[in-house]
Amino acid sequence: MSRHTERTDPLKLSVCRPRRDVTMLMVAGDIDVATAPRLRAELAGAYLRRAATLVLDLSPVTFLAAAGLSVLVEAHTEAARARRRIVLITTVRPVDRAIEITGLADRFHRVSSLDAALVQLSPGYDETA
Repeated sequence: MSRHTERTDPLKLSVCRPRRDVTMLMVAGDIDVATAPRLRAELAGAYLRRAATLVLDLSPVTFLAAAGLSVLVEAHTEAARARRRIVLITTVRPVDRAIEITGLADRFHRVSSLDAALVQLSPGYDETA
């Protein structure tokens, strides 16, 4: 007797352009050792090259493991090298806690909403990080 198990995708990604100079990638689900490579591939794609700013909406993330943090650090480093910005939308404890307990809080520019990110990215925004 064959048993079919339906597998649900633990990581969902969607892209939108709220403004011409901003690409937003919404990430939902778990970012762990199994899903981090997929997130890395998405970030390595055209998202950083298409717009001056990439907004990563991590508010639907339910788990952020060390592998996910590593991908975020790599993306931040690559963005800085390419003279681009990354802004993280973080409103959930699993994401904020992982960033804070690893000492990465000062490395990332975090906001609570897309509106907050867009206000801060208005002309004249000066990123010092």
